[in-house]
Amino acid sequence: MSGIDLSIVVAVRNQLPHNQLFLERLETSSGVRTELIVVDNGSTDPSAEVFRRAGGSVIPTGGNLCYPESMNLGLAKAKGEYVGFLNNDIVVSPGWDEGLIAALERHRLPVVSPVGIERMPTQELTRAVQERWRLVKRRMGSIRTADDLRAAVRMMYGDWEGFCQQVKAVFKDRLVPGIVGSCVVARRSFMEAIGGWDSRIQAADWDLYLRLRERAQTMGDVGVPMIAGWVYVHHYVQATRRGERSPFTCSHPRLTVQEKWGETALRRWFFDPPLLTGRPTLRRDPAEYLRGRARRLAIDARRGMALLGILFRGLPRAEELLTKVGRETRRN
Repeated sequence: MSGIDLSIVVAVRNQLPHNQLFLERLETSSGVRTELIVVDNGSTDPSAEVFRRAGGSVIPTGGNLCYPESMNLGLAKAKGEYVGFLNNDIVVSPGWDEGLIAALERHRLPVVSPVGIERMPTQELTRAVQERWRLVKRRMGSIRTADDLRAAVRMMYGDWEGFCQQVKAVFKDRLVPGIVGSCVVARRSFMEAIGGWDSRIQAADWDLYLRLRERAQTMGDVGVPMIAGWVYVHHYVQATRRGERSPFTCSHPRLTVQEKWGETALRRWFFDPPLLTGRPTLRRDPAEYLRGRARRLAIDARRGMALLGILFRGLPRAEELLTKVGRETRRN
């Protein structure tokens, strides 16, 4: 026995402020015995040393490996019964690890993720958190330091711990089909048995979902990946993409999800097919194309009104978001 419950694998390339906040929240919000494995893809700032001082095991790659290859490298070093694949631009909530591990065991899941900005238990709340985060980023402007990142979370949620506790209370044991790539937890033995991540696919989380959904349908020996509606994690969303861009140094072939699976499989097995199958065209599906355009215009109009509201009245109070979560109590 290793004495470690959870191995956390994270890949980094610079982004010191995100790494500092990531560590801070892990230290204050985690409840199980944890090891931290950091795959350092050529950081030139002090990030690697910051993780070492915090007790993390740093694996220098000498280059810039893609996400799935980085995760597989970390998986090979993991000793915990469970393994969590995390982005460095997330803020975990109190008890996040205990909640996700409990979801795995209680519901016999192969893979579990938390809710967050990408996906909430209801479409209404998903829209609400996404729109508020969009407004917060507009109001904050440039977010560069760890203090900026903390300020953005305060502006977004007000009482961060209170918001997470409200989500936990309202959506206790509520599962949502899907996967959120910024935070994925599984049994280590299971990830090893399926061969880890497919390094050819950059949308690795969606590929993992499809692999397990296909297996659930054809072999029936695993369940479908789920999102635990009562565990919330904030994701700054695409911080890595907006940061320093550098070509990958891994030399394996690369495929898109569409190339690997084909449109028929995506429509049959993926939890949200429009994410992957592309938008309808006027020539191929004129009715759906026009409905999509109408929805897009309505969204743009709503966002425009929200921005005007900020100019004249300021950002809506964070408590309004908490109230929207509270309303779901009556529906559950």
